[in-house]
Amino acid sequence: MEYERRLRSVITPAVRLGGTADFGQDSLPVDDVPDWFAAVSSQDPEQAPQFARYGCDRYAEHAGGGRPWEPQDWLYRFDPDEDSRGWEWWDATPAGPSRVHVWVDSWGEPFFGCQDLLWAAYVAGAVRVDGPGVHKSAVWSAERDASR
Repeated sequence: MEYERRLRSVITPAVRLGGTADFGQDSLPVDDVPDWFAAVSSQDPEQAPQFARYGCDRYAEHAGGGRPWEPQDWLYRFDPDEDSRGWEWWDATPAGPSRVHVWVDSWGEPFFGCQDLLWAAYVAGAVRVDGPGVHKSAVWSAERDASR
């Protein structure tokens, strides 16, 4: 699924940076972040593909006027010492022809800071995001096994 691929292309380098980067630096390397992701929050968002621009608009609606995340601000949320990110990436699984479930570990908390995750989900092409909701890992496991 194209959406799932785009979402992973954003999350994967950020998670990798979380384990390897020196977050004491003024900026983080963005070489592995997709160009479209950087473009959608740049000074010239028209350089971003339509799905990302549309997602930026959906994010603003969902977040009550939330503005685009600068790539550096977004990447700094993956600092292991950052307390404002209330989730850890787990997986994404197809849940139908036009649905994807995004799985994160919120350490059992039903409410957690996830604006950064919503930004990634929308600009990767989500039309609507529901949740978050807390589920047992067995639900994820069954869905993952069914999608294989």
